Amino acid sequence: MRTFPLKFGAIAAAFLLVTCALAGGSPPPDPNEAAADSGTTSVPSFDLRDQTRIDAGKRRFHSTCAEYCHGHEPPLFIGRSDLPPDYAYHMIFNGGGSATPMPPWGSVFTSEEIWELVAYLKFLGTKKIN
Repeated sequence: MRTFPLKFGAIAAAFLLVTCALAGGSPPPDPNEAAADSGTTSVPSFDLRDQTRIDAGKRRFHSTCAEYCHGHEPPLFIGRSDLPPDYAYHMIFNGGGSATPMPPWGSVFTSEEIWELVAYLKFLGTKKIN
C-alpha cells in the first residue's frame, strides 16, 4: 500500500512544476552575482526608450513569451524597477537555469531581438500597477 504516497508525491511535484512554469517569473537579480557570460553583447545598439523598438519587442513578447508562459502585460513586469537591462538580456538569452523554468532563447532570437524584448520589459516597468 505504498503506492498512494508515491503517486501523491509525483502529482504534487508535477503540480508544483506546472505552477512555476505558468508563473513564468524572473527572480530579482542578485546584486552580488555578475552577469552570465554568454559570449554576446550586453549593451544594446539602440536607445531602449525608442518607441519603434518597444513596439517590436511588444509584438515579439505577445507572439512568444505571452502566449506560452507569461501572459499579456503580466504583473510580474508592470511597475518593476529592479530589473537591470543587462540582467534581463542574459535571462532571456541563457534562460532561467535552476532559478526558473524559463528556457534559453539565445539560439532563437538575435541579439537585437532580445534587446527589443528588454526594451518592452523596461517599458512595462514604467507602467503603474492597477
